[in-house]
Amino acid sequence: MYIHLLNTIKALAMSLMMFSHINSSQLGGQKLQSIKKFDLNDGTFIRYTEQGAGQPLLLLHTIRNRLEYSDQLLPYLTKKFKIYVVDLPGHGDSPINKKTNYDQGFLTDSIVSFIEDLNLKNLTIAGESIGAVLAATIAIKKPNRIKKIFCFNAYDYDKRFAQGVMRGNFMATFLLFHVSLPLGLGVFFAKLESFPTLWMIFRGGVHKKSAITSEYIKLLCTSTKKPGFIYHERNVFQNHKSWLNDESLYQGLKTPVNLIYGESDWSKKDEKLKTMEALGLSSFNTMNETGHFSFLESPKEVSEIILT
Repeated sequence: MYIHLLNTIKALAMSLMMFSHINSSQLGGQKLQSIKKFDLNDGTFIRYTEQGAGQPLLLLHTIRNRLEYSDQLLPYLTKKFKIYVVDLPGHGDSPINKKTNYDQGFLTDSIVSFIEDLNLKNLTIAGESIGAVLAATIAIKKPNRIKKIFCFNAYDYDKRFAQGVMRGNFMATFLLFHVSLPLGLGVFFAKLESFPTLWMIFRGGVHKKSAITSEYIKLLCTSTKKPGFIYHERNVFQNHKSWLNDESLYQGLKTPVNLIYGESDWSKKDEKLKTMEALGLSSFNTMNETGHFSFLESPKEVSEIILT
């Protein structure tokens, strides 16, 4: 079975790559010139950009992603906001420290330090997936700095390794189950992450399949070449309990919050309702024809929600 699947992946890789020829200088586009670095307390840094004018807005991406994830939102938002976009620690082209535990607490503290160091006040945060969870945990820690948060497709329901992502399709289930295996086996299967596997997994997170382009997947694949990539990917998922919506995750949140789900998000109805109640809300908004990766799939609709 494994040999057949590996041969299928190789064949798909060759066919997909025929349609994915792009100039590497175009990856990330115009933002390459404006990328800055913010030092973290573990000796690494995170990339970030700032652009636009107005009140500050911080955009936080999903699990297994990078700051360019928010690119399509920027044309809609830069006229009203000064926008800050970051790589979450260890993500994108930001380096990895294999001694760091990349749990929710570390990511929260890292972004809190970023906000404090840049002295951001009256800040709006819009995050997707684990970025949505971080929007809430950051607001709990720094309520006096945060004006409002938007939580898109909160990824706070994993009770085991990559449970939500595995709901996307067969490839996500197969690959991530095996990546979760101990030590050598898990590392071996993690090395299978490539253009075709990532392309298929991300397509399992959208309603409109055309939203996942070969250009964007090729950009995501650049992260796999970083030292420590496999450690980081496994470590983030292994820390699923730190992201889980239990009795304490959102305790003490007082900042105004808007909760939004794509109708095709991986989360189940009871998980959405549990998060809604934990955030102190009586309802949540639903985006039609949208899955987990709404910043890619429905940027105009996401922007309209943030602008209202």
